[in-house]
Amino acid sequence: MDLEEVWRVREEEVYPALFSCPGRGIFTLSGDIFKKTLEQESYDLFWLFYGVIEFAPVADRAHWIYVTSGYSNPWEQEPEEYDANGESGGGVEFLLQTSEGGDWAIRCLQHLLAYDLLLSAGRYPGRPPLMPGTRVALRAPINGEESCLVRNMVAVEPEGAPAGFSLPSGKVEFLAFTGATDGEIEFAKQNQSSSLIEALRAAGYHPVTNPRRPSLY
Repeated sequence: MDLEEVWRVREEEVYPALFSCPGRGIFTLSGDIFKKTLEQESYDLFWLFYGVIEFAPVADRAHWIYVTSGYSNPWEQEPEEYDANGESGGGVEFLLQTSEGGDWAIRCLQHLLAYDLLLSAGRYPGRPPLMPGTRVALRAPINGEESCLVRNMVAVEPEGAPAGFSLPSGKVEFLAFTGATDGEIEFAKQNQSSSLIEALRAAGYHPVTNPRRPSLY
């Protein structure tokens, strides 16, 4: 089993088993995300193979799910080095659950993915890769509508979704994200991200992000 087969297993077997069949294929990263959105003059061409896959609601799930594909590719491992008990590639993929579907959700997760690739490559000295509790300012409404108050994302452990999955090349964990308003981020800065997540959960605003909801604070 080689890299291409691992890639196929994730997208054609594992993800459909976890989330149902994707409807629109994969939306890969573009150079514009790095150059225009994140203002980077250069980027690794391999990053353009990473992308986001959309999963529509099904009978037992009323919300949408978006997941990344590519981080768990064993890019630098030879097949004989695969370890089913180790990590596959970066050992992570990103996950976002939303109350409604749309290209905005794809763009949001692409932004987070591209940003983390840059973090992992050391493009932002002193800033570690995204992890549970990390707050990311999008500096714009998540869905592009002026009335939307959700302008930030908080990295969290998955809830209401699988914690991860296994590939022939190793194990993979999901890092999930939930939306937050500017006022909620200020609350999190004073009381920690975990306290904000508890409040959002109690209000029914987590783990599924609703771009049309009011702000808690």
